Amino acid sequence: MNCLSAGLMLVLTTAVSVAGASPIEEARPQALKDVNRIVCLGDSITQGGEGPGGYVWLLRHYLKALYPGASGNGEIEVINSGISGHKSNDMLARYQRDVIDHKPDLVTISVGVNDVWHGFMDNHPLGDGPRAIPIDQYRANVEKMVSDAEAAKAHVLILSTTVIHEELDSPENQKLIPYNAALKEIARKHHALFVDYQKPFKDMITAYRKDTGARDLLLTVDGVHMNGLGNKVMAYTLLEGLGITPESRAAVTKAVEADMH
Repeated sequence: MNCLSAGLMLVLTTAVSVAGASPIEEARPQALKDVNRIVCLGDSITQGGEGPGGYVWLLRHYLKALYPGASGNGEIEVINSGISGHKSNDMLARYQRDVIDHKPDLVTISVGVNDVWHGFMDNHPLGDGPRAIPIDQYRANVEKMVSDAEAAKAHVLILSTTVIHEELDSPENQKLIPYNAALKEIARKHHALFVDYQKPFKDMITAYRKDTGARDLLLTVDGVHMNGLGNKVMAYTLLEGLGITPESRAAVTKAVEADMH
């Protein structure tokens, strides 16, 4: 099996569910113990992830299928706090209202694409335009959000950025590197969970282009916003980051996909 096929199979395989499987709720992984409400903070990728098949939608439905509340913990509520166009400064400005006031047990933070991408707009090919958020300000904004969540007794899961265009050596993707390094550093400093989207995205895009020679988009509709496959990569990687194995996910995939229709 070539690397493209292996990568796609990793994302798309849905182990056969056993009809009439036991209704007993699976034990929650450590990251989800005592978690009853998750708030997903982000930009248009998160906001768009609310539709059927979006990554937030998939997260919600997989958690519902895996942990229906049979153990007495109740279902896990997932609240989408993504707003299109937002950068780290915008998210920080609304953080109390859109995150903390919901009293989450777990916060996922997805931020960075617009902080970098918007700097390339208005004829700024080096990404140094006035709409960019400089790395030092970005780091401070994200760290404040993490600290505020900690003060509210909420756990934090930091998501790396995805890609800006599917040309992996583009100036935009090169400029993302220190921003993702800052996210990883903040997660390590605060003992927060960290989910790396850069590796699966880069691995799948590289394998696809090497194996097929195609230059069309694989995971996004426009180089930034997710298509169906991109949303699955995001959701499945996030679930695994929460400690949910591919086997557990696959066992309920049929039920989740039935909810899309």
